[in-house]
Amino acid sequence: MLGGAIVVVSVFFALKAAYPLKFYDEIEEYADQCGLRVALVCAVIDTESGFVGTKVSPKGAVGLMQLMPSTAKFVAERFYAEETGDVSDPETNIRYGTRYLKYLIEKFGSEDTALAAYNAGEGITKKWLADAKYSADGVTLSEIPYQETRRYVRRVRRAEKIYNILY
Repeated sequence: MLGGAIVVVSVFFALKAAYPLKFYDEIEEYADQCGLRVALVCAVIDTESGFVGTKVSPKGAVGLMQLMPSTAKFVAERFYAEETGDVSDPETNIRYGTRYLKYLIEKFGSEDTALAAYNAGEGITKKWLADAKYSADGVTLSEIPYQETRRYVRRVRRAEKIYNILY
């Protein structure tokens, strides 16, 4: 019986190492301000950057939530009436990233569609929604044409479940 408990504890700690939780205070604050679940924001950060705040993608996305400079500028001006802050700063990145995610959820009316837009872009996602091959109702994607985006949405959802269990 004791051996089983040791295995469970070992698996738990291995999962915690694989799914870290850094910047919790900032995540909680900005997720709460935007009415988002902490586990969802953690899952996006984990999927985007693995909680590496200094990450810059080959396409130029920056920080924990991998914001493109144009996206950061849009969020800063539209929602905060400010010049773009330093998106390599974890707190600014989380603040802008959570607000952008909330904007996408409100715009598209579906979290999965918003996640697809977070990955593939708003314009591409609008085209998919307008195509009966990918959306019957113009709101929900029945199929995501880009394999990378399909995987992204699945990875975020899986990570969200794990963050809910672990934390």
